[in-house]
Amino acid sequence: MKKLDVINGLRGYAILGVIYFHLVGTFVNRPGWFFYQVGDFLFMPFTFLSNGWLGVNLFFILSGFVLYLPYITGKRELNNWTDIFNFYKQRAKRLLPLYYFTVLISFIFIVRRTNIYDPAYLKELFGLLTATFNFSKDTFIPQSNYILWSLGIEIWFSVLFPFLLLLIKQINIYRFAIAVAILSLATRYIASQHPEYWLAPFMNMIKDSLPGRLDDFMVGMLLCYVFTQGVAANFLKNLAQPLFLLSVVLFFFTLHYSDYVYLGKLTGISDIFINTFVQVAFGLMLIASLYLPKGILHFIVANWPVQLAGLMCYSLYLWHGNLRMLFVYDFTALRIIYYFVFLFSICWISYRYIEFGNKKIEEILPE
Repeated sequence: MKKLDVINGLRGYAILGVIYFHLVGTFVNRPGWFFYQVGDFLFMPFTFLSNGWLGVNLFFILSGFVLYLPYITGKRELNNWTDIFNFYKQRAKRLLPLYYFTVLISFIFIVRRTNIYDPAYLKELFGLLTATFNFSKDTFIPQSNYILWSLGIEIWFSVLFPFLLLLIKQINIYRFAIAVAILSLATRYIASQHPEYWLAPFMNMIKDSLPGRLDDFMVGMLLCYVFTQGVAANFLKNLAQPLFLLSVVLFFFTLHYSDYVYLGKLTGISDIFINTFVQVAFGLMLIASLYLPKGILHFIVANWPVQLAGLMCYSLYLWHGNLRMLFVYDFTALRIIYYFVFLFSICWISYRYIEFGNKKIEEILPE
């Protein structure tokens, strides 16, 4: 299937945002350097510097879009158990080789620094090998490679995906979207009543479980349907540029909303709507990007380097946490440069020879 350049570009920005956040973003206090206060309102011009973690939300939305695309366009079918088995076979072949290789590296070079016979590490290893680590509070964020929590959610979305498709065929995608939105909001509400499940300032085991994040994937699937079926195509084509700029404004508003919740200026159940606002902003950005004409905005979204980062995002995602834990313990400019050179070198090798070793090089580069 022909690659969609804006999908690759948005993936590139998502992975760069996540790498930035894990490398230095955690050291930028919210709301990002400084803010202006006007009465009770805080204007935070650098809020994006402390919110690179939202790249994960964008990944989930794009995953829903990309997984659904070949099925809504009829390139693939999912009608029986044979089709389901073939889907699982293809997803396992795509995800598991590099995943297991990086898990092995983690336990050789990172876990070795501690007692490898510690029951906690054995529990984590079992959870990683079976992709069940998201089911335990102790291992939801793996100590051996902390970024893997979101990959666990991706894996279980893939497990659930065939049955979601069968459900969509029965009730149509709009009813499916409403049902998923209600389920995810209810899950996040439950999370808000159980603070003991907060694992980090941005992370709650219940809120960030598959049910709590399923609406991220649903948004991607719904937008894939809108795009491929030509829903409001003329409207989107004519207004793609202003809609894209509006999505940037909405994203900036969402960052403020998130920081307001974090700073305690919005309380109660306000935190359960952060993901919803992110979905609106990123969803509008995605659908507008798909209709952008050639020009400066399209170039910003889909230039060649950022597309390449998007195509390599799986390798970059799996490796950057390991290398961060191994090498970047002293934040000097030179050390960070070394980190990026080594990261992209390692990731190119794994992308070229582990992810797509059976393809010609021109097939795995941006068009």
